[in-house]
Amino acid sequence: MAEEDLIFGKNRHFFGGIEPSNMQNFTAAIEGEHVKITAQLPADTVINGQTLCTVEGAVIRRNTTDYPKDEFDGEEVAIIKTSTTFVDSETSATGTYYYAAFPFTTQGVYNRNKANRVVVNEPEPMEEFSAKSVYVSSSDTVKVEITAKLPDGVAGAVIRKSTTGYPTSETDGDALTTITADTVYTDTNVTVGTTYYYSAFPYTSTGAYNRSEANRTSVTPKKRDYLFGYDLVKSTSSPSGRVSYPDDVDNANFTPAKMNFGGSFSYGDWNFAPGEKFMPRPCMLTYAGVVDHYLNPNDYTQKAEGGASKVADTSFGGNAMMEWPKIYTKRWEEGGVYHFRCSDTPQDESWECWSNYDRLNNQIDHFYTPIYFGSNVSSKLRSISGQANMVSQNATTEINYAKANGSDWYTEVLADRLLIQDLLVMMGKSTDGQTVFGSGRSSSSNSSAVNTGTMNSRGLFWGSNNGTDGVKVFGMEHFWGNLWRRTAGWMNVNGTQKVKLTRGTKDGSTVSDYNTDGNGYKTVSGATPSGSSGGYINSMKTEGFGRIPVTASGSSSTFEADGLYYNNSGTMYAIVGGAWGDGLHCGPFCAYLPRTPSVSGSAFGAALSCKPLATA
Repeated sequence: MAEEDLIFGKNRHFFGGIEPSNMQNFTAAIEGEHVKITAQLPADTVINGQTLCTVEGAVIRRNTTDYPKDEFDGEEVAIIKTSTTFVDSETSATGTYYYAAFPFTTQGVYNRNKANRVVVNEPEPMEEFSAKSVYVSSSDTVKVEITAKLPDGVAGAVIRKSTTGYPTSETDGDALTTITADTVYTDTNVTVGTTYYYSAFPYTSTGAYNRSEANRTSVTPKKRDYLFGYDLVKSTSSPSGRVSYPDDVDNANFTPAKMNFGGSFSYGDWNFAPGEKFMPRPCMLTYAGVVDHYLNPNDYTQKAEGGASKVADTSFGGNAMMEWPKIYTKRWEEGGVYHFRCSDTPQDESWECWSNYDRLNNQIDHFYTPIYFGSNVSSKLRSISGQANMVSQNATTEINYAKANGSDWYTEVLADRLLIQDLLVMMGKSTDGQTVFGSGRSSSSNSSAVNTGTMNSRGLFWGSNNGTDGVKVFGMEHFWGNLWRRTAGWMNVNGTQKVKLTRGTKDGSTVSDYNTDGNGYKTVSGATPSGSSGGYINSMKTEGFGRIPVTASGSSSTFEADGLYYNNSGTMYAIVGGAWGDGLHCGPFCAYLPRTPSVSGSAFGAALSCKPLATA
């Protein structure tokens, strides 16, 4: 091959020398009732004063379904000998047209490069095209659910699949289905562990297709990595006697977890590493929602890979958080028994992952909860070790300070707490969190809360029963006790409990973003708080998203064994967990529903949550 061929990357033909360069400009657009074409021929190829090829002109051809492949394919539009602009009078303003230009030399050598193509009125790509693996436990089978939403102005879409790569056209790969409306299509002809590549090709009534890479998705079906759960007999008062591990879950024969007070935490058979199964990982998360580095779970002052971490650095552009994976759940009640199941894979269409939705209703791979209670650092609510707790602010100020971290940040939210409550009951096989995991800083002898970072070297779980040192679960300090935590997405409005599970409207609520009045929230029927405010929870209402406390007529050693406070007159914003002197009322289920959002106090505050936007 000659030097000039290497320089220009051209093909040398057996007859007539090298091919011409690409068109310098080739565009087509609707102007009035027809298509206007602008075509600028390539220049001659000249090296060191020697003309290697002379451009004579270009053939321009048209198709209505795909690009002409060569100078003989499709309808001839024009043969031009000079650069020009002209109107293709054989077109309409609404038609779809694929044009290709084929520059040629005086020696009859053509350039057929795809760069010399342009389309007019091509259909838009799919509005949504995604696939997910679904495991059907009843039949022990897998399937792929494909969500396909058509763009405006198309007649339908052809969906093809392959196991070797994405189909590139409406005839490539294997035919799956043709749709004419938005749909969720189920592909049952799949095998566990095989990767399937799906492509959609929206088409117009004239037969024009969109073949862009935006219409592609892939998935590898799998049964599951785990299926865990528990059953709870609601009428049984014994916190441990009411919880059992059923036969249909992987943990059927597990030994429960518990804190060996005065010693170390015993995981039982739940000893999963951070990031394994449902277990979260401690990390430093940037304001943009990106992990900067993971933390040593046994010493947060160190990075997981070694070296000092930024856990106590207020100048770090982010916060110390727990990174949770996608956790699908199913909750239901039958015959007086509450059932909770969780898995990394949805077992059927009824499973959901309420904590794993961003504010735009998209599923996300990770959500983040705070390691520390919120601190005020330059008018931002932060999760940083060694800081004073931010208290004595109203709910609006707490929310504004949380959102000052970025659009994906907020205070703690109800969906996350409901999930963690169920996981704790499951791991401990009991609804008495204080007895299993620790009392938290809750003794009446305490005069104040402790600042953040006192349990950096305590692992993911640790607790004491002295009411002073605090409790740590899933890597988070003081999930109950020390300070009351204001929680978004849960209101008690004149005795009607209202909830919002997602920041967007995926949960069926009618308002985007949380608020402080409950307007647009979902109503929980039959859940008016009753009993003695300041008593202990003895009944909870089962919903598909979790359990909500209803009646406070129990005791510190029965049922949920945590306190419930309420006022059914007014608009009340939920506060949870209990504070430094609330004794046995503290716990994972402890709920405080008698205060408006404007109330502040030295025992009230908030902590962060973050749900970064889904990546494209």
